Amino acid sequence: MPRLAPRRQGEGGKRSVAVPKIKAAMRLAQEIVATIYESKMQTGDRYLSEADALAHHRVARGTYREALRFLEIQGVVNIRAGPGGGPEIRRPGWPQLASTVALLLQFADAPMREVLEARTAIEPGVARMAAMYATAEDIEVMAGDLDEIEAQIGNFKKFSPAYLQFWNHLAESTHNAFLMFVSPALRAIVNSAGFVPNEPYRLETLGRLRLIHAAVERHDAEGAAAVMTELEHEFFDRLSTGYPRQMERVVAWSDLDLDADLAIGLDP
Repeated sequence: MPRLAPRRQGEGGKRSVAVPKIKAAMRLAQEIVATIYESKMQTGDRYLSEADALAHHRVARGTYREALRFLEIQGVVNIRAGPGGGPEIRRPGWPQLASTVALLLQFADAPMREVLEARTAIEPGVARMAAMYATAEDIEVMAGDLDEIEAQIGNFKKFSPAYLQFWNHLAESTHNAFLMFVSPALRAIVNSAGFVPNEPYRLETLGRLRLIHAAVERHDAEGAAAVMTELEHEFFDRLSTGYPRQMERVVAWSDLDLDADLAIGLDP
């Protein structure tokens, strides 16, 4: 079969769709990220002074500042004011992903139920990979998290950050960068619905987390995945029964507690 040549504008009575050009500020933001990455700049390092950056990138001041604003929103830099200020290098993490995904979901009219469905599909794989790749140090850190969860069972404000740290460390123990971002991001979006477990359910959940941890410690991948599957399905059923309106409510970007997420998601 002969290869068809691409249709030019005006052929066949149809107009071609114009591809929008990338804005200069976006192009510059990508260039800055490439420079940071290739130069192996670390968190806390300062980027070029504004004068040096303008000369290096050969752009206008307005374009440069717009690019920096975009990168600050993405968590790549933190703009410090005053003498000796300027863009300080940061490392973007799962809170930025949670923010972006929540925004996309809201405009897709996606209900919280769909986030729970995605989590139910993904988390057993996280547990499986954690059991396969967790180091002795990972296992010890998660054991400490579980002890802290148990110590704070009766105080939800202290229980919550300890609980989230366990899940973050479980995702990190997969040593898979994609899951290390996606798993906590999904959890943050679910938490934005305001589900608050009572103390008996916290105790029940702690028991399941200890079973997952024990399977990870044994490097029992299928056992860890099975316990996680049971936990996620039970959680989904509980929320569907107890919070039907919240489950069908569209995810709202404004419900994310970005300050709290950033505090939990910061590098140690």
